[in-house]
Amino acid sequence: MDADQKAIETLLMTQLQGFADRDAASMSDIYTEDADWTNAFGRTITGRDAIISYLGELFADSHFSDNSMAGQPEISVRTVGEDAVAVKVYTQIEGQRTIEGDVLPTRHNYSLKLLGRQSDGSWKIVSELFMDARSEVTHIKNE
Repeated sequence: MDADQKAIETLLMTQLQGFADRDAASMSDIYTEDADWTNAFGRTITGRDAIISYLGELFADSHFSDNSMAGQPEISVRTVGEDAVAVKVYTQIEGQRTIEGDVLPTRHNYSLKLLGRQSDGSWKIVSELFMDARSEVTHIKNE
């Protein structure tokens, strides 16, 4: 494993552990200052400090923090250029509740992260988008 692969793996593990521990502050070094972040419900936030602040609020809310990851995440990394990689992560999330207290069905959550190499050689998340798979069928294959 080369130094870039190790740095990217460390960043991803820092994020996964931060979510598992509900520790937003532990993730303050993984985002660029001007990063953007969009959750699976369409909330978009711009700026590292705003992202970390929002995650802190989210983690403090039991409707969110009562959830847990079911199994291990599936992660794939694709090189986009010398200084950029795209990372796709799939996780299953169980136990999250709505603000009314209803438990959501198991979430099949995908995230797409664009990581950029910084001038100091480190890797940080520049843009991150989360989405949940839907169960409705919208296409019938013609055979």
